[in-house]
Formats: sequence, structure tokens, C-alpha cells
Amino acid sequence: MLTETLINLFERDLSKLEEEIAAYGTEEALWRIPEGISNPAGNLCLHLCGNLQHFVGKVLGNTDYVRNRDLEFSARNVPRQDLLEQVGATRRIVLTVISGLSNADMEKIYPEIVFGREMATGHFLVHLQGHLNYHLGQINYHRRLTK
Repeated sequence: MLTETLINLFERDLSKLEEEIAAYGTEEALWRIPEGISNPAGNLCLHLCGNLQHFVGKVLGNTDYVRNRDLEFSARNVPRQDLLEQVGATRRIVLTVISGLSNADMEKIYPEIVFGREMATGHFLVHLQGHLNYHLGQINYHRRLTK
């Protein structure tokens, strides 16, 4: 049951991420940093893709993804089409990996120590979905703020 729930939530929110990135009036607006905002939408998008590609794709799906977390926050002016392609690739890998997890897999300890402690894979995947949703809200706010 958790597997189906996570599939539905990740599909919904990664689709919404694509919609938000596509909804920016200009590519420049994706990278605008208004006062009081630390990270523009472009960097948040890169961060979300890097986070999910690493923790779901590499760790659980054994992909060859190599994360560069610093670049997720320092890159600038990545074309919108490249961002959308990264979101699409992230969606495919996340849904593929999670679809292959059984209830028993969800109960197993996640293979990496995160936040300094062990936790069940299902628990960590729920955290990752919440993390996606949190930054998705920031992107929505940023888009409306930079119109």
C-alpha cells in the first residue's frame, strides 16, 4: 500500500514541478533572486532532481548517478529545457525504482545513514516526498513573486 501511495504522490508532485518550471514567463525569471530569497527556482529544481536521483536512483536503484550537491545550488542560467529534461528523467527513475519495492523492502533499513541514524526505507521515502513538496511550494511562491 505504501508503494502505491508514494508512486501517486511522486507522480503528482514531479508533474507539478514540470508545470511550475514551464509556467515561468522567461528563463531569466527562473534564476532571479529577489531580496529575502536564498535560492531561485532553477537551483531548487536542480536540487530536487539531484536529491531524488541520488537517494532513490543511485542508492535504491543502483544507477550510476553521481551527485554534485554544491553545483545544485551554484549553477546559474541552465536552460529551461534542460531543467525539464532532468525532471522527466528523475520522474522515470523514481517511479521505476519505487514500483519495484515490495512491502518487505519498505520495512528494510535504508542502505545509507541519513540524519545520523538508521531508518526504514519507507520512512525515508516519505521524508523525500515531503522534501519535494516543501521545495515545490517554494518554487510556486518564487514564480508568483518574480512575475
